[in-house]
Amino acid sequence: MKNYNILTLGASGAGKTVFLASLFKQLLIQDREGFFLEAPKDQQDKKLVEIYKKIIGKSEDDWPTSTWNITDWEFICCVKNHNIENFPVCKFTYIDYPGGLITDILKDQKNYFNFKTKVPNADAVLAIIDGFKLLKFMEDQDLSDKKVINLLQKDLPNIMQLVDKCKKDTPVHFIISKWDLLESRYKLSELRERLLEKVPEFKAFVKNRVNAGCPVRLIPVSSIGSDFATLQPDGSMKKNPGAIPKPFQLEIPIACVLIDRVNAYINTLQSGHQDSHQQVQDKNIFLSLYKQIQSFLNRQADLPIPKQEERLQEIKDEETALNYLVGTFVDHLQKFEVNFPAANLGGEIICPDPPVTPPQKKLFNPTLIRTLKGHQKVVCSVGLTSDGQTLFSSSHDRSVRFWQVVSGKQLQGMVREKSGWVRANLSQDNQRLFTSCEDNTIKVWDSNTCKRIYKPLKGHSDLINGFVVSPDGHKLISASRDKTLKVWQLGTSGGTLINTLIGHQGFVYALAVAPDWHIVASGGSDKRVLLWELHSGNLLHTLDQHPGFIRALAFSSDGNILVSGGYGGTLYVWDPKTRNLRYELTGHTGAIFSLAISPDNCILASGSDDRTIKLWDLSTGTIVSTLNGHIATITTLAFSPNNQTLASGSFDRTIKIWKLV
Repeated sequence: MKNYNILTLGASGAGKTVFLASLFKQLLIQDREGFFLEAPKDQQDKKLVEIYKKIIGKSEDDWPTSTWNITDWEFICCVKNHNIENFPVCKFTYIDYPGGLITDILKDQKNYFNFKTKVPNADAVLAIIDGFKLLKFMEDQDLSDKKVINLLQKDLPNIMQLVDKCKKDTPVHFIISKWDLLESRYKLSELRERLLEKVPEFKAFVKNRVNAGCPVRLIPVSSIGSDFATLQPDGSMKKNPGAIPKPFQLEIPIACVLIDRVNAYINTLQSGHQDSHQQVQDKNIFLSLYKQIQSFLNRQADLPIPKQEERLQEIKDEETALNYLVGTFVDHLQKFEVNFPAANLGGEIICPDPPVTPPQKKLFNPTLIRTLKGHQKVVCSVGLTSDGQTLFSSSHDRSVRFWQVVSGKQLQGMVREKSGWVRANLSQDNQRLFTSCEDNTIKVWDSNTCKRIYKPLKGHSDLINGFVVSPDGHKLISASRDKTLKVWQLGTSGGTLINTLIGHQGFVYALAVAPDWHIVASGGSDKRVLLWELHSGNLLHTLDQHPGFIRALAFSSDGNILVSGGYGGTLYVWDPKTRNLRYELTGHTGAIFSLAISPDNCILASGSDDRTIKLWDLSTGTIVSTLNGHIATITTLAFSPNNQTLASGSFDRTIKIWKLV
């Protein structure tokens, strides 16, 4: 029976003792987790029960006290089949280092030596991060709170200094305790990005471990669950009368230890050197486990994986019991990675790609049905009214024109700007037209009379490259060559500048806003996409995958996809919630200047200076069609509300209307 030694580190008060006691209590019986734990040492069994009794005791102020001795907590992981036969499968030994020793361990040579002797035998490290301190860390913008200072200057640096002495095939799991304090306030992705941004030691540690092939994860857990206790101002917890503990994800760290340890070993496996007898035994065990893990991931198999209940019926000995446990752990981790994609800081992601759903069966045969001519210079923007019957276009020739989509005829009425590079947008109710030009202002017009409504919005010091109007017409965001974004509040009598977002180091060329108007994306000549929180103006994240200037951005209507493009010709498809790159799209031979996503989120259209428009199936990442017709760079794209028509504008001074279905 393989034993897994797990170093458990954390500052005093981080919740290690409560975590271990709750873990043992929750997994005493084989239930939905598919396995259970036994404590082979009677004294440890009793001690854990005593600790848990204090947790659930009636006294509101009675909590387990901090431990001051190094303790090896042993758990045997078992499974039972339908005949109630018990099969011990493996053992987990948690080597618990008291928090007081961790924060001062470098001063304690005896304990430091003891730690060094344990490190080479570690199969995994659990570094417990106090959820309460993390809450303060997220709330304290200037990082001046005493608890935050202790977290950043003592807890994390000391833990990482110690863990960095582990072997490169030792997985490191940062356990966020007291997740119940954080889950309603912050996403795991937000905690992850702030840690990487504000804690250079953490960022360097993660980078070094990942480069060495070591899995690193952030795992949120709650030993008591929400509503069991109420956080007090001093950081203590006061029990709520009559409440029952509802632990959250305590089984995940156990599953991660085995799966990540096996994968890390395989990733760092070396050949050509002489192994000791023990090393040969470990190698055989890990190779066997790796094959089992891969079989449950079903990457090559044609047959479906049996369900957990069916696998349980197959248990008849220790070998089949181990196979069942591996499958159970894989199940847990796959669900975990779906729910917390930001948890994986590096290493193999075991969650398979989501199943590709075939596109809806419909006739897809894009056809050029009309070319609109009238502009004397480059077409800067196109758009359609909410009913899809009217198209508007703006041009470097200083005009904004309106066209009937069905006939292609230009309608009466035209807005004339003072200078060129005119960009235009229309309010959702089609009543107000917004324009910008080389005078660096934004103007608002009555779209029916083509008369200006109120004074221009002044604030930018250079050309405005793009702007977006909120669906309710009350807010506008603009992006400029002056390296800033500006947020405007619009009223009946005028507009007011309410915020300026500063962070780009070059011209801002592209702008997109999530449909819920919480997140703003901007890109430019500094080769970065910046994600902003709109209501606060805070910079949330930087996407720096691009090799050149970013010229176009687009959000899907459900907010689940952000696409960026620019020089280099590659399209980058992001998950804006996790900030992870989903995939890249290649096919253009020139820079990307325009993007649009169909309202049903099925099709991405991209326009390039290779003079083509490419249509991509977003569910598969494949090219559906290439539209040829323009003889110059495609500068702007817009879908009709019913997804059946695409309008494009170009440097060739024309607008083309394409029938897609």
